[in-house]
Amino acid sequence: MGAYQLKVTIKGSKPPIWRRVLIPEGITFGKLHQMIQTAFCWSAEHLYEFEFRSEGVRIVPGKENWSPKFQYLLSNEIIDSLVSGTGKFTYTYGIDKNWEFNIQVEDVISDYKESCGQVIKFKGDCVPENCGGIAGYYELLESDSNDLKEYDMSAVNKRMDQSSDAASEEVHIAEIYDCYDKGSILEIAKRHGMNGLSKFKKEELVERTIAHILDPKVMSSYFLCARNSEINLFEQLASDDLQVPSFELEEMDFLYAGGYVTAGPDNHFMVAEEVLKAYKAVNTPEFKEERERLSSIGDYLCAANSLYAVTPPQVLLETFNKYEDKKLSLEELLQAYELLQSYRPLVKFLDGNFVDGALAEQNGVEEFLQMQKKVPYYIPTQMEIRFMADHEGFLMTGELGLLSKFLTDEMNVPDERVPYLLRQVQAEISTGEQLQEVVEGIEAAGIIFESEEHLEGFTSIITDVWNHTRMVLNRGHKPYEMVMKGLETASAQRKNPPKIYPNDPCSCGSGKKYKKCCGKRS
Repeated sequence: MGAYQLKVTIKGSKPPIWRRVLIPEGITFGKLHQMIQTAFCWSAEHLYEFEFRSEGVRIVPGKENWSPKFQYLLSNEIIDSLVSGTGKFTYTYGIDKNWEFNIQVEDVISDYKESCGQVIKFKGDCVPENCGGIAGYYELLESDSNDLKEYDMSAVNKRMDQSSDAASEEVHIAEIYDCYDKGSILEIAKRHGMNGLSKFKKEELVERTIAHILDPKVMSSYFLCARNSEINLFEQLASDDLQVPSFELEEMDFLYAGGYVTAGPDNHFMVAEEVLKAYKAVNTPEFKEERERLSSIGDYLCAANSLYAVTPPQVLLETFNKYEDKKLSLEELLQAYELLQSYRPLVKFLDGNFVDGALAEQNGVEEFLQMQKKVPYYIPTQMEIRFMADHEGFLMTGELGLLSKFLTDEMNVPDERVPYLLRQVQAEISTGEQLQEVVEGIEAAGIIFESEEHLEGFTSIITDVWNHTRMVLNRGHKPYEMVMKGLETASAQRKNPPKIYPNDPCSCGSGKKYKKCCGKRS
């Protein structure tokens, strides 16, 4: 086994801050990312990208925001073919990709015996990853911040070694299930259609559940419903990439709920040897082709449900066949729906339409159809379909980006809460909630408008968000599109609200002055 000697330098650092590391051959780019993170004492929680500019290749963990100028590979790609054929490449990391690294391939070591990476030399102390980039680091230096720490190469190499030991240690499914409480095991069993097991003691419950979920028919039925992104991440775990970045954690939910992966501390996931063996047995070329086809159909179903809530099959067929080479028939679509229904019951097929599951449970289809405008169905782009499928129906827009910036910069909302608020706002607008209800929803989430300026700023931005939200009541069209296409009069668009003065009558209809009513929150 050999290794590559890499010099990893933070771009823009003066004097240069770098780590010289030995990286084993045969690892994935995901593992290389983790080793670089360990070498710099960072968390590996954010997005990253490797770029081989002369080859026109980028390696990324997911399929979002791909540029047509590059060939993209996923991070489960083995590093050897690219790293061995180049002298340098780049690595970017961070929430806004605000850390850039130049990586030089200095040497190839033929007799390297270790399975872990190793830092052999360094320049510069620890750099806090959340200081905003190299400029932010130099500001910390000037302020003599307590966040600055000396670099301890021996401690770093110990962590490298511990990570390798954890990756090489076999994990068995019985050991995993022994750590679960009885309620968790019953939840897994129930997900696979096993009922009446609560009477059994934990030992027998574990034995029965494991035997059932590893049955080839059961396992193939479950994995058949896994999305491509979920399988890509599962296969990375199978190749010892154990630490899952925080932005990909939701991708583990389906297989975790099925009992096929387990979670540990610091976003570390494990796959038991018995699961790997069973997966290899069912993952034939024919199975893989069928699963990828079903995943694609499921993505179109998810996007259509998000846009329309009630989807005629013909609309879904039109969209699918517009973009996919292998055409979809009504018969295959209905078969795919039946397969997905067992484990991913997003919609119900009622009266000839695919109906949103929550809407079907509320028996609100007839009332909804009376409210929905009788306009042509909006046909989404492939990028929109992929984004909605990857984000459970949510569709990011530039206007939501401005709202995100307002919430963090002006309202001091923590970064981790913002995505949930954006989803909430989009869902409320899409289903016809009024502006006041959107404001109340934000306040109910604990976000308080402490000044009139905050409320005015929010309502101004939310007006633009409103006009650029794809609404189920418009069959997927944005309000401004409805006007531009002549499907609705301009009065349907929301205008920027006029300034409200303290002595004006309150718009809520109470008869009180604004300052004595809704203005009190200011």
